[in-house]
Amino acid sequence: MSLKDLEDFLNDDSEGKDTFNYEEDKQKWLQSVKGLYQDITAWLKPLTEKPNSNIDISFEKTVLNEEHIGDYEIDKMYIDIKGQRVVLEPIGTWIIGSRGRIDMVGTYGKVLFTYVDERLTKPKVTVRVFSSAAEMAFEQEMKKEIEAAVKTPVVYTWKIMTPAPNVQYIPLNEETFSKALLSVITNG
Repeated sequence: MSLKDLEDFLNDDSEGKDTFNYEEDKQKWLQSVKGLYQDITAWLKPLTEKPNSNIDISFEKTVLNEEHIGDYEIDKMYIDIKGQRVVLEPIGTWIIGSRGRIDMVGTYGKVLFTYVDERLTKPKVTVRVFSSAAEMAFEQEMKKEIEAAVKTPVVYTWKIMTPAPNVQYIPLNEETFSKALLSVITNG
């Protein structure tokens, strides 16, 4: 490589340029968190509207810092039930195997909510070992998977993530949320 080639490389803006839209990704994450909080508020509404209700929902701004995104404000959700406080704390959008995670923490434990492809029931981990002779077949298989993925748009949804080692994704709805909430505020 000559000095001229090196200079051309240094002046070429297209080489190694990151084209991922981090701001758009952050906005999608913030909207997903807002949507989850709206669902939870709606699920608990019949209880919060009762006279002498022992349940209260509130929010507090917090600041997260993530690589490529930097600092940003996001809400924590608090659910106060009969003298106990449960916090739903966003962990971030740059989570391995997920588009985001929120931890629900109470006196008796923690439940993880993860924002994943709605078709998944557990994490998908692929480990491949191949010889150089199999490399071409592997590349062709990957090309087919990528083409299929591009044709099928991914729809993300919030799910409950069970503890390791046998992680499962449980659909999040009024019933499963209520069970999860009870699990972090009761001993049993």
